[in-house]
Amino acid sequence: MRYILAVLVLALATLYFTVGLRLGSPTLTETYLLNATGTNTYAYATTDNRQRVGVTGACRVRSGAATVRLLAPDGTQIAGQTCREGEWSLNVLGGGQPGTYRVTVDFERYTGRLNLQETHTTAP
Repeated sequence: MRYILAVLVLALATLYFTVGLRLGSPTLTETYLLNATGTNTYAYATTDNRQRVGVTGACRVRSGAATVRLLAPDGTQIAGQTCREGEWSLNVLGGGQPGTYRVTVDFERYTGRLNLQETHTTAP
């Protein structure tokens, strides 16, 4: 039993120092992150010029940073926001051309909570 516990502690320590620990899934539930690094990517499709897509939500940062970017179908960044220490609301939306938009979330040793909601709107 001691060996199993030692292996479990070693595995968690390895995860913590390489990619961090994540409990939850951004855009589905509020996610608790501990020393998270890396990138999450989400794709959203639009079919006409009047549709806008992106994410809204909040982040509560204890340390590190998380950068949320919205990329147009041609790959250019059209919106973005960085969460640093403190509490932030997020509103990263864009649109104008039909295609697949990508939202990327880059984590840099991020510890805190992240709550993102997928947003779709149609301009009048």
